Amino acid sequence: MSTSDPHDPLAIDRRNARTAAVGLGVWLTITFVVVMLLLLFGSTLTSIFV
Repeated sequence: MSTSDPHDPLAIDRRNARTAAVGLGVWLTITFVVVMLLLLFGSTLTSIFV
């Protein structure tokens, strides 16, 4: 972006909000998958280390 480009704060805020929403969605998906894997295979993983 050069200095002659128009400055649109609303467009910048929308882009930042979209980026934050995508990041949150990815984080929640990864968290959900990890929790489900632990619920499904937690006893198997525990028996390996105990």
